Amino acid sequence: MQHRYLLMPLAALLLAAAPGARAQTTPGGVRIGTAGAPHAAAILDLDASGKGLLIPRMDSLTRTSISAPPDGLMVFQTNGRAGFWYAMSSTWLFLPDKARSGNGSTTTDNLGNHVATQNLNLNGNKLVGGTTARAIRGGLALNGNGLLTVGAPRVAADSTNRYGVRLTDIDQDVVITSDQGKGNSTPAVTGAGDRLMWLSYYSAFRAGGVTSDRWNATAAGSSSVAIGNYSAAFGLDNQASSLYSTAFGWNNRMRNSEGTLVTGNNNDIVQSFYGLVMGARNSPKGWYNLIGGYQNKVLGSTLANYSAAAGAYVPNWPPSLSFGQGCYSRSSRGNTYTLGYYARTRGYYGSFVFADMSPILDGSPSDRQQDSVYSTNYNQFTARFAGGYRLFTTVATRPDPAGVTALGTPMGVELTPGSNAWSVISDSTKKERVVLADGNRFLARINRMRLGSWNYLGQSPDTMRHYGPMAQDFYQAFGHDGVGRSGNQTSINQADFDGVNLIAIQALYRRVLLLETENARQQQQLQQLRTAAPAGPAATPAAELAELRHQHAALQARASQADADHAALLTLQAQVARLLAEQPTAHK
Repeated sequence: MQHRYLLMPLAALLLAAAPGARAQTTPGGVRIGTAGAPHAAAILDLDASGKGLLIPRMDSLTRTSISAPPDGLMVFQTNGRAGFWYAMSSTWLFLPDKARSGNGSTTTDNLGNHVATQNLNLNGNKLVGGTTARAIRGGLALNGNGLLTVGAPRVAADSTNRYGVRLTDIDQDVVITSDQGKGNSTPAVTGAGDRLMWLSYYSAFRAGGVTSDRWNATAAGSSSVAIGNYSAAFGLDNQASSLYSTAFGWNNRMRNSEGTLVTGNNNDIVQSFYGLVMGARNSPKGWYNLIGGYQNKVLGSTLANYSAAAGAYVPNWPPSLSFGQGCYSRSSRGNTYTLGYYARTRGYYGSFVFADMSPILDGSPSDRQQDSVYSTNYNQFTARFAGGYRLFTTVATRPDPAGVTALGTPMGVELTPGSNAWSVISDSTKKERVVLADGNRFLARINRMRLGSWNYLGQSPDTMRHYGPMAQDFYQAFGHDGVGRSGNQTSINQADFDGVNLIAIQALYRRVLLLETENARQQQQLQQLRTAAPAGPAATPAAELAELRHQHAALQARASQADADHAALLTLQAQVARLLAEQPTAHK
């Protein structure tokens, strides 16, 4: 900075106003104050103790009224921005008042080291680090509307500008405050592109990118706004257009789906309220539904009412669940649950459908047979497991777990592949304290039981009749075997029921064998009597004839009884065959 201080008339004036001052004139310069020659480089050399140089003082109006001030002209302004002003190129410039900034150090910078006393107007310029050329691709800008911009569109690669904004080792919170519903409803940046945005008008957050208009105020295919209040979207091409909705992943769309969260890709969600969607190409509808996997659907009721007591919306019908592939939980009343591979409820509410993946032959999707398992009635449980079913009622599930001690004998029932009846464990090596039964006593006890038909309380006597014993009678007859207790007085164990039947069948069969043996003996005796009988009464005395007639009558009676026993035997044989045919399969 160049300073030209005083002209000769000013020096003469100062000499006249200061009696006692001493002046020394030499060619080319003037010294005022103490005796001596002026400095060779000075036109005016002031040297005094206890005195200073008083610059002309004036207000800002007087200063600015000076016409065409020469470069270097200096004055002291007494009002407004008080201090030293000097002229340069017909413009008045203010000397920064560093002394009054509270920093007495000698370190200086372009702006001075001071506390600002008025606003700083960038006037369209930027704050940059390094050379001013970097303002093309970086820097901090603040426009007249308060929009703060960091950086600018890149015009070329810039390997030295690694970070747009970097906050290092922050040990304090970062807070952004706004007021939903205030500000501009149109985002500052629209259309395709990658960006991070806090949208004050919607109190919504977006991070990632879009390839179309899904982060605009409105989007193609949306009935109204494309940005839901208090919503968030992360990833690529996710649209969260409903209140409180959240989307993660890629190409997920939510419309009229308040409070729903989706993660995955290509999920299309309409009228799903406060649900959870995971996976790909899923489509839920209704309240509080849970869906996950690939190409699943939940179609339920969208009716609900807000409950102040519960502090939430209470749906008219329960929610539904669908997990797996190609599963449809569909019912206008909800409460449907599908799990596995192509399990479907077909509109029947209250249904559970579980399905294995046996239709995929050899594990190859190209050989897939989409054999759906579906409900056929309301409130029904349907399942398909081609490998069978196992239900355990003990802690132990394996008799010989590798490397550890078995927890005991596994107990339960099993449906083996392709079977149509339950199998129970009946392995002789798994049993102990065997007590053989007296079949005749079992038959006598069965004879005393109340056997007949009946229906359960509350069930229709027209369509829900049954045959069988009473549990109390069964327990009284067979609940104690001399070793311990079997069963209880309110239910009958099917395995015990089958066992009693087999013992009774065995006793009946043994009786049949005895009857057959007796019948054969009687038939043999009858044949012997018939062979030994005389040809006619003419050659027989009267007493012998009477005895033969008596024996003949007895043989006829015994033959009739044998015929009756034979008929009873045939009936018993038919009953035994029927009972044997009705017995379920059992493990040996």
